[in-house]
Amino acid sequence: MQKPEVEILLATYNGERYLREQIDSLLGQTFSDLRILVRDDGSTDETTAILAEYAVKFPERISMLSDGIATGHPKRNFLRLMRASTASYVCFSDQDDVWLAEKVSLGLEAMQRLEDRHGRTTPALVFTDLQVVNERLETVSPSYWKRSGIRAENIHSLPRLLSENVITGCTLMINRSLCDLAVRMPEEAEMHDWWIALLAATFGVAEIVPRATILYRQHDSNVIGSPEQDLSLGGIANRAVSDKSRQRQRLRCERQAEALLRVHGEEMTTEKRHILEAFLVSGRSESAYIRVKTMIQYGFFRPGFLKNVATAIQLFRSKSIADPS
Repeated sequence: MQKPEVEILLATYNGERYLREQIDSLLGQTFSDLRILVRDDGSTDETTAILAEYAVKFPERISMLSDGIATGHPKRNFLRLMRASTASYVCFSDQDDVWLAEKVSLGLEAMQRLEDRHGRTTPALVFTDLQVVNERLETVSPSYWKRSGIRAENIHSLPRLLSENVITGCTLMINRSLCDLAVRMPEEAEMHDWWIALLAATFGVAEIVPRATILYRQHDSNVIGSPEQDLSLGGIANRAVSDKSRQRQRLRCERQAEALLRVHGEEMTTEKRHILEAFLVSGRSESAYIRVKTMIQYGFFRPGFLKNVATAIQLFRSKSIADPS
């Protein structure tokens, strides 16, 4: 079978409720030189039966990766799919959304612009906005970025990405060079999309497509959804002082940065390595002054003035962060 130009990696787990609608939207893409590579992670509902049905009906378009292992996490499921992928360009699909018909073609056009400028051997990614919808595909928000306060341009800033991901994986397209880097993903990676974003900021290039290409369905079984937060001064300050989950998230960010240094440190430039080392200093120095000074010096900022005030408070109080139990 001829290698497809684009491969959509579809990771499933107990997704029978919306799976047919999602697969139909993948098959309905205006760009036709694509295949869907599916891996189920041990579903106990009708998901595997639905996948088998589609694989029989569309043998030239859909293939299943079956290894009998339940990884227990979408990140590990997608990693196994990435390792099996052979296409020039790779997309990632959740099981419960709906892709708009031009999603792949828009991504490929942007990718080709990147590769025309930087060459095909340069790791490259493209990502887009999403339209947030409810279970019945009724619009909740026309822009996931605006709803969530995401600044997509931060994809170009490694210091910003170390604290906050700006990519939603189901909008992502990466080239073969970036996929080959990403398959070395360690366990400390928070999610496959965040790890890929960090790799692109460290070694490659990225392009933003400021259009919604996916109906991002919100329902009671979302692994990662589109929550609304209290962004008032009081809400942010309160979370900075008392939210244990935010403190644990900072520690996970540090472990992820440490893993990036361990896995790829010898390959990256001195500048990038210093940024990662400084990020660890900003969270781990014995001196509160150095922690906050390093944050400001290197621009380890998050979107919004109030969030950065909260981060500074958090770093200043990081003796309590070290053990947020």
